[in-house]
Amino acid sequence: MESPDLLGLTVSLTSSTLILAFVAGLMPRLVGDEPNPVVGIRTKSTIASPEAWQLAHQSAQPLLRRTMWTAVAGLCMQVAIGVVTGFGSVVSTVTSTVVFLAVLLLLLFAGVKGNAAAKSLQR
Repeated sequence: MESPDLLGLTVSLTSSTLILAFVAGLMPRLVGDEPNPVVGIRTKSTIASPEAWQLAHQSAQPLLRRTMWTAVAGLCMQVAIGVVTGFGSVVSTVTSTVVFLAVLLLLLFAGVKGNAAAKSLQR
C-alpha cells in the first residue's frame, strides 16, 4: 500500500541524503589551506590557525569518505527496496529515514573528530 505522504517524505529524505553526501564528498577538495567563511569545519578551534584548520580536515577526511560511501550504499538499498515494495511504502520510508540519519550522524561525527584534532593542537 502506497501513500502520497510517505512518498513525499521518502523523496525529501533521499534528496537530503544526496545533499549531505555531496557535501561530504566535496568538502576535502573545497576547504583550502586557510580558514574560510564558507566551507569547512568552522569552530573556534579550527579557525584559530591554518595548522589547526588543516589538521581538523585531515583527521575528518576518512569519516567524510565513509559518510559518502554510506550514502551511496544506503541509496542503492533504498532503490532496491523501493522497486520491490513501492517508493511510497512504509518500508521504503523507514529505510530512507535510517539512511538519512546514518549519513547525518557520520557527518556530524566527522566534524566533532576534526574539532577535537584542532583542540589537541592548541594544548
